[in-house]
Amino acid sequence: MLKSELDTPSLILDLDLFEKNLKTMRDFAVAAGKKLRPHAKTHKSPEIARRQLECGNCVGVCAAKLSEAEVLAAAGISEILITSPVSAPWKIARIGSLHQKINSLQLTVDHPFQVEQLASVATADHPIHVLIDVDPEMGRTGVAFENALEFAHFIARFPELVLDGVQCYAGHLQHIPEGSKRNAESTRLMKKGAAAYRTIAAEFSTCRIFTGTGTGTSAADVLIPEVTDIQVGSYCVMDAEYLAVEHTGPQYLPALRILSSVISCNHPGHATIDAGTKAIYVTPGAPPRVIDGNTFRPAVNYDWNYGDEHGHLMFPSEQTMLPGERLELVVSHCDPTINLFDEFWVVRDDTVVDRWEIQLRGCCR
Repeated sequence: MLKSELDTPSLILDLDLFEKNLKTMRDFAVAAGKKLRPHAKTHKSPEIARRQLECGNCVGVCAAKLSEAEVLAAAGISEILITSPVSAPWKIARIGSLHQKINSLQLTVDHPFQVEQLASVATADHPIHVLIDVDPEMGRTGVAFENALEFAHFIARFPELVLDGVQCYAGHLQHIPEGSKRNAESTRLMKKGAAAYRTIAAEFSTCRIFTGTGTGTSAADVLIPEVTDIQVGSYCVMDAEYLAVEHTGPQYLPALRILSSVISCNHPGHATIDAGTKAIYVTPGAPPRVIDGNTFRPAVNYDWNYGDEHGHLMFPSEQTMLPGERLELVVSHCDPTINLFDEFWVVRDDTVVDRWEIQLRGCCR
């Protein structure tokens, strides 16, 4: 099948660019002496997770939610870190079940209640492995840097748990436009996380992991000596939000596109396409970008103001578009946009070579 035969809107993945992104990140991490722990919350695809692991230099994959981890495990992925604390008692029971099914399940914790609940579904002979989530002054999850050691001592009361390390993820920094500002702020926070990690590791021999970072801060974070692995996600597909910021490390390519088509063009300088908010997640300040091959069309601008079903394109009035004309757009924010689709149509040049199901779609529990 040719790409031009796909219905629109469809989510397409350029396999050549995707594979280059995997190798670029792998080589970058190897050169920095760090391991990769790619985050599946971005692509929501066991097939992509397998390819990331096969590309090499990985210690496992990340999942944001328990339901994501369950689907990854059912697909044969056996080294999983759940990066958001799991608290609800009915979910703790599912953690106990998942713990019995895979070789390496790790969880982040930031509250004594979670620690007590996790200990109740494990045994000293088959303990659950945990990492302390520290708050990088974001206020979302995590214990304060200065409270991390005290929390480690609380975890040590439970022989059913093993303290593997510390997680510090500054998600609020990933899209700061200026590279120097982003790097400086991430370095400041990761150094505070590293100090907490060193203090804990000095007292607990099992504490050997200091993990975190994202695609946007990875170039700075790998310079922190204590960092053992990086939880990068968006690098494998990329999006308009990341492409709009200044990159100080390796450059990753826009492998992910929305294939759309013009449905109406009766007004000069305007066209309506079939990809609105139901197909492209709304990210203020980072609209989708129309692209030809690997070249952006700077004079063509997208807006969501035509609603759920329709996208609005604006361009110089001397340009024309025709009904049925196909366009490719780099998506605004890859993670939630991917969550709107059932599959990736995988292409090389103009040929569809595979279809990968987005099996983690809707796994928000």
